[in-house]
Amino acid sequence: MQPGEIVVTAQKRTEKLQDVPLSIVALSTEALAERNVRNFNDYAKFLPSLSYSSYGPGQAEVYFRGLSNGNRLSTGSLPTVGVYLDEQPVTTIGSTIDVHVYDIARVEALAGPQGTLFGASSEAGTLRIITNKPDTKAFSGSVDLTANTVVHGKRGGIAESYLNIPLSSRIALRVVGFYQYDGGYIDNVRAPRGVTYPTSGAVRDNKDLVGRDQNSIEAYGGRAALKVDLDDNWTATATLIGQRQTSNGTFAYKPSVGDLKTTRFFPEKQEDKWYQASLAIEGKLGHFDLTYAGAYFAREARYTSDYADYAFFYDTAYASTPDYFGNNFFDNAGNLISPAQTVSQDERFTKQSHELRIASPSTDRLRIVAGLFYQRQTNNWRNLYTVPNLADVQSVTGLPGVNYANIQFRTDRDYAAFAEAAFDIVPTLTLTGGLRAYKYDNDVIGFFGFNGTRSAVGEALCFPGTVGAYGTQRPCDNINAKATGSGVRHKLNLSWKAAPGKLLYATWSTGFRPGGINRRPSAPAYAVEKLTNYEIGWKTSWLDGKVLFNGALFLEKLTQAQFAVTSDQNGITDIVNAGRARSKGIEADLTVIPTRGLSLQASGTLVEAVITTDLCQYTNAAFDCTIPSPAGNPNSLRAPAGTRFAGSPRFKLSGLARYEFPLGPFNAYLQGAVFHQSSVTSSLDVEEARLIGIQPAYTTFDISTGVSRDNWSASLTIENVGDRRAQQSRTATCAIAICGPGSVVVYPLRPRFVSFRVGRKF
Repeated sequence: MQPGEIVVTAQKRTEKLQDVPLSIVALSTEALAERNVRNFNDYAKFLPSLSYSSYGPGQAEVYFRGLSNGNRLSTGSLPTVGVYLDEQPVTTIGSTIDVHVYDIARVEALAGPQGTLFGASSEAGTLRIITNKPDTKAFSGSVDLTANTVVHGKRGGIAESYLNIPLSSRIALRVVGFYQYDGGYIDNVRAPRGVTYPTSGAVRDNKDLVGRDQNSIEAYGGRAALKVDLDDNWTATATLIGQRQTSNGTFAYKPSVGDLKTTRFFPEKQEDKWYQASLAIEGKLGHFDLTYAGAYFAREARYTSDYADYAFFYDTAYASTPDYFGNNFFDNAGNLISPAQTVSQDERFTKQSHELRIASPSTDRLRIVAGLFYQRQTNNWRNLYTVPNLADVQSVTGLPGVNYANIQFRTDRDYAAFAEAAFDIVPTLTLTGGLRAYKYDNDVIGFFGFNGTRSAVGEALCFPGTVGAYGTQRPCDNINAKATGSGVRHKLNLSWKAAPGKLLYATWSTGFRPGGINRRPSAPAYAVEKLTNYEIGWKTSWLDGKVLFNGALFLEKLTQAQFAVTSDQNGITDIVNAGRARSKGIEADLTVIPTRGLSLQASGTLVEAVITTDLCQYTNAAFDCTIPSPAGNPNSLRAPAGTRFAGSPRFKLSGLARYEFPLGPFNAYLQGAVFHQSSVTSSLDVEEARLIGIQPAYTTFDISTGVSRDNWSASLTIENVGDRRAQQSRTATCAIAICGPGSVVVYPLRPRFVSFRVGRKF
C-alpha cells in the first residue's frame, strides 16, 4: 500500500478507501494512536457526519446526518445507527457500548442508509469498530503506561498491553488487556438548608453525601483471539472480548448550582459489563469466497440514580392538591414521609447473530456479494422507583418500597436475505445494485405502573390469570404485545472513474427501522420507519496522491417517522409514527499525506435536519393538531414543520496538523487539533426546548508532543486546552414545565485533561 492508504471492508469485501463509492471516514490504527483515542468520545469528534448526546460513560446516543433518535426507552424504537464490533451488530437502545480503543485496526463511519448490507438499525448510518487479528508471520507486542489528571479534579492512569504470538506456521494467538482509572471532576455540594417537602414537612438535606470530584471511573477488560489456518484456503478465527466499567456519582452539573457542581440526595453508581464471543470462518468455495460470521453478545448495565428532584418539584407544584402527589407517600403507621426517590435500573441484553455470505472475486467484471442473516436479541429490563419507608399498601405488590416499576422482557428477531452486484459497464463506469428482503418479529411482555389501589396505571390493568404468577419478579402482566413486519430495501449506485484518482458517484439508497410495541396497552403499535437517500459524492486524489479530497452532497427523506411523545401528566412515553422529515447537506474531508514531515487533516459537515409535518400531542393521519385524540382529549402542537431535530448540530468541523522532525537521536513530533460544533437544541418539542435552553456552540483545542527512539516512545497531550465547558447534552431531571429551571442539568465535555504516556513495542 501507498503511504497513508487505508483499506476498509465497508462493502463486505476488502477495498481501498479511495475506491469505495460511498461516504465513509476511517481512522486506522496509526490515526487512532496519533489522536490519543481511548474511547467513544475521543474518536467521535473526528467523524464529521456523526453527532451524539452523552449522559455518561457507555450512555451515548449516536446519530448520522442530523437524524437524532430522541428515545432512550428500553421498550422504545431501535436506534437509527447500527454499531458493529467486528462482524456483529451490538446496537442497544440509548446506550452505545464504550469499547476501549487499544490495538484496534480501524474505526469506520458509514454515513447514510446501509440497509442493503447491514440492515435494521443502520437506517441513517453504521459505525464499525474492527479489531486487529492474530498474525502468524511474526511475534509482536507493546506496553503503554499513561498518567493523567483533569483540571478541577483528580488524577488517573491507564495500563495497556497486547501480544501477538505465532504458535505455529498456521496458528496464532493475540491477547490484549487494559486497566483504566479516571479521576472525577463533579462536586456534590450542600443543598440550601431549611428547605422542606411541602406536604410531609420532611427536611431536604444532603449533608452526608457532600464531596468533591465524585464521578470517577474504573474500567478493565481484555481480548483473546485465536486464528487457525485450516489449510491454504480456509481460516477460522475465534475471539472473546470482555469489558467492565464502574463509575460513581453523576456526570452532569446544575447551572443553577454552579460550574461543575450539583446537589444530589442519594448515592449514585453505574456498572456496565459486557462480553462478546465470536467465530468467523473464511474460505474458498470454487471460484467464490465464503464467509460465516456468528457471535453472541451479552451486556448487563446497572444504574442507581437520584430522583429526589422529581419528588421535590412535583410535591411543590401540587402542594395545593396534595391528594394528587404528596399524600400518597406514607409509612406503615400512616405518617407522611419524604417522597424522595431513587431509581435503580437493571438491563440485561443478549444478542446472537449469524451471517452466511458468498462473494465473487473482486477482479471479475460482475462482482456479487449475497447472504443470509439472522439475529435474536433480548432485553430483560427492571426499572424501580423506590421510596425509603413507603407503606406496603402503597408499594407495588411484592416489591416493598417500590412506588413505580417497569419490569419487562423484550425480544426482537430479524431475518434477512441480501444481495449486491457491481457490473463494470466499461472499465471506468460501474453500476451497483442491491436488495435486502427483511422480516422482523418483536414482542414485549411484562408490567409497568403503580400499586393497584392508588392509580389506574399499573396493577389496575393486570391481565386475568397473571396476578401472582411471577412471585417477586413482577406483580402481574399488563403488557403482552407483538409487532411483525416485512419489506424490501434497495440501493442503486453509479460510479465513474473520470481520471486516475478521480472517482465520482451517485447513489439512491433506502434504509429502515423496525416497528414495535408501546408499553401502554391502549397505545397502538408503531410501524416501520423508512428512509430514502439521494447522494452525489466524490473521492479524489491530487499532487501524485499526496492530497485526498472526498465529500458528498445528500438529501434524505424520512417517512412514518418514529417519535417519542409524552402521553399524560404521569410522564408515560409512547412511540408514534408522526409524519415526515428531511435531512440535506454536505460533508467533506481533506487529507494531506506527510510531506517533509507535515501532515494535515480536516473534515466537516453542514446539515439541515428538520421535520416536514407538524408534530402533534396526539398524532393523526392528517397531521392536524386541531383534531382531538380518539378519546376526545384536546390536541396541541408540539413542533411545527421546519423544526430542527434535537441533539445534532448544523455544523461540525475538525482539523489536525502534525509535524514530525528529527531531534538529535530521537524522532519527534508536534501536533495540534481544533474542533468546532454549532449550537444544538435540547428537545424537538419547541416549548420544552425553550425552557431547557440550547447547547451553545463551542470550539476546543488539543495539543500533543512526543519523541520516539527504536522501540520506545513518550508523549504529552493536553485535551480541551482552553478548559471550555462544552455541552454534550442538556436536559432536565423531570418534566421541565413542572420542575422549572432548577431541574436543568448539563453533561459537559471533560475539563482540561493532561496525560503523559510511555510505551514500548517489541
